[in-house]
Amino acid sequence: MKTNKIFAKAMLVAATVVLSGCSSFLDEENISSQSAEAFFATAKGYESLTVGAYETLNSIYNSTNYYTLTQLGTDIGTQGNGSVTNDLNQYVPTYMNDNGAVNGQWNALYGALKNINAAINRAPAVVTKAQDPLDGIDETLLATRVAEMKFLRALVLFEIVKNWGQAPLLLEEPTSASTVSQLDSGDLFYKQILQDLGDVISSNLPLKQPASDYGRASKAAAYHLRALVYLTRGYQSYAESTDFTNALADAEYVIEKSGHALQPDFLDVHKDANEENDEIIFAVNYDAATNYNRNIYTSFWMFPYREGFGGMTFSAIYGADWGSVMPTKYAYLLFDWKKDRRAQVTFMSPLNGDAATSVDGKTLGANHFDCLVDNYTVPKGEPCIYFPVPVEADFKVWSEAEKEAAAAAGCVYYNYPTGSIAEGSYNNAGNDDFYKTGYQSKNVSTRAWLPVYKFKDSQLQVNMTNNSATGARDIYLFRLAETHLIAAEAAVKANNNTKALFHINKVRDRAKKNAPEGGLISYTGTVTIDNVLDERALELFGEAPRWNDLSRTGKLAERVLKYNWDVNNVTGGVIKTQLSASTNAKYSIRPIPKNWLNTLSNGQELGNNPGWE
Repeated sequence: MKTNKIFAKAMLVAATVVLSGCSSFLDEENISSQSAEAFFATAKGYESLTVGAYETLNSIYNSTNYYTLTQLGTDIGTQGNGSVTNDLNQYVPTYMNDNGAVNGQWNALYGALKNINAAINRAPAVVTKAQDPLDGIDETLLATRVAEMKFLRALVLFEIVKNWGQAPLLLEEPTSASTVSQLDSGDLFYKQILQDLGDVISSNLPLKQPASDYGRASKAAAYHLRALVYLTRGYQSYAESTDFTNALADAEYVIEKSGHALQPDFLDVHKDANEENDEIIFAVNYDAATNYNRNIYTSFWMFPYREGFGGMTFSAIYGADWGSVMPTKYAYLLFDWKKDRRAQVTFMSPLNGDAATSVDGKTLGANHFDCLVDNYTVPKGEPCIYFPVPVEADFKVWSEAEKEAAAAAGCVYYNYPTGSIAEGSYNNAGNDDFYKTGYQSKNVSTRAWLPVYKFKDSQLQVNMTNNSATGARDIYLFRLAETHLIAAEAAVKANNNTKALFHINKVRDRAKKNAPEGGLISYTGTVTIDNVLDERALELFGEAPRWNDLSRTGKLAERVLKYNWDVNNVTGGVIKTQLSASTNAKYSIRPIPKNWLNTLSNGQELGNNPGWE
């Protein structure tokens, strides 16, 4: 049994069922017949404890909190409800230290850290084969598991420090309740993270995990994470002079030595049937065979298509319509549909309407929604919501008269956002159908937009009773394309433009393959941080934590104010006074949760992050 209460006494009793993954190692058994202390000192018990530590990744990454905190309020992610402001999107005055998503993610991270620390701290008490040949654990395997746990601890500590900057640096399993705490500096966090990752890299873990242990930590994952850690620390006031060169070296080690390789086609990366591919360095993995702790993250990318559109109903065909984050106009305009393969894979498109090429192996990922119920103007199975996309031969901007005629026949047409980045068209998103709240729909509070489709799950299960959906697709945390982009960014900061060009163009070159047309321009001249951020948006949309990318690079206010139209235009444009260059430092860090501070006798003494009260 696991609890998210940070300072409660640890009650580490293994559950009868936990997260079930593509690999068989994520299985636990009932231990109710013996004490937790005795069980966790056995080989089977300790294995169960480490599995439980992996399972906690589910609470961190497979959540609405993670989804909104990492994607909303950025240059490429905005709100799906255009009738109100959103604290995390527009940085309005109501965004305070009692924000529910911030508090929830804090609790999830410290709940995970408690269990991981338990696995590390209890290792010396585990009976080895030298002590008990029958029930003891192999000493080599024990060392392997401890290395895995140190990787997980480094990952969780990094999530904490990159979001809050300072926090309690907990390295021991809590054994009693406490009402006193402290906020340790980011510098101490980074030193501990690098120490843990150094231990992992010098351990007996394999550089790349075999298929039988897919989902477990590896040295390649540790090198990738360490590269990102060095890169992130490099921007801090306490950075070391070698951080960027170290980040570049670690990233290049993964690229050159790990055995991981870019998939030949961007489509191959996201094909549901090919999710365990050589590009994936580390993932939170799931299994369709279980109904427990299935993936909900993949179901966040559809607008509420069943609300206000005749002929539509909640269905596994399209997925859960929980999309509270939609692409900004800038995000859509970044994609060159004819020259960049990633556009058709990322969004609903003709490619995703062909079972041979769609990410889920089915035909209903085309750029339209078919009528799903009888007795409607449009026959069942025919398009009733249509999104023209630039790769279609007859693509055009439909006039209001043409759209009204289509609506009279029962089909709703939405034009693709018009203009270009060069023209600055991202500043007039209100003229585009995707950003008109309730446009051609009876749902007056939401928008309809061309959905992100690369996460579509062929094995999605829906619960018609509560309109929920869960799937079995893995959540990619690290993949080699990102490793190249980490290397490119590190090279920019290390003033090594030759390597910056090499790594950013490796990703760019793959995007050209199998595109409808040739001619996608490679980067030349001097690579900038903005170039890297643009390429990360194209390659890692919805995967990488975009808010953290902008926070890390110091670009949050600049790029959000420039490219997120909603920040300046929803509810009269009052938001611009909240998020500005002068407040970039405040909003580039999360507030220490008020709920946690209130549990402490010294909470008021601790204060909060700069700018947050």
